[in-house]
Amino acid sequence: MPIVGFNFDKISVEKKSSLSKEDKIQNNVNVRDIKESKLKIDKNEVKSLKIEFDFSVDYSKAGNLQLLGNLIYLENEPKISELLNMWDKDKKMQTEFGAQIYNFIINRCSIKALQLEEDVGLPLHIILPKVKPKNK
Repeated sequence: MPIVGFNFDKISVEKKSSLSKEDKIQNNVNVRDIKESKLKIDKNEVKSLKIEFDFSVDYSKAGNLQLLGNLIYLENEPKISELLNMWDKDKKMQTEFGAQIYNFIINRCSIKALQLEEDVGLPLHIILPKVKPKNK
């Protein structure tokens, strides 16, 4: 996978009240922008993409969590140009590329979100597997 960098620019989590039965937990992941970036490798500069994202979890009146950040995607120059042109034209990504980017963001952000939710006492935004004893 040609993702060579990942950074958070903003981390925000707030618990306003306890979650009620009427409150719903809603997740959202959004690629905000894709820009050309230069990456220095040894003494050479190569083209890369800087992909800015927004990951959020809304707990209705109970609180919210937001992670803003970016990742660096490295690929050959023709592919970088192709992906950048498609984004600039329609604000869309190729299906395989988009799936790769979204899956990476969801994986990294979900881990951070679980930690933050635990720290402030918000319910987890995903259901974790549970072990159940066998009936004898």
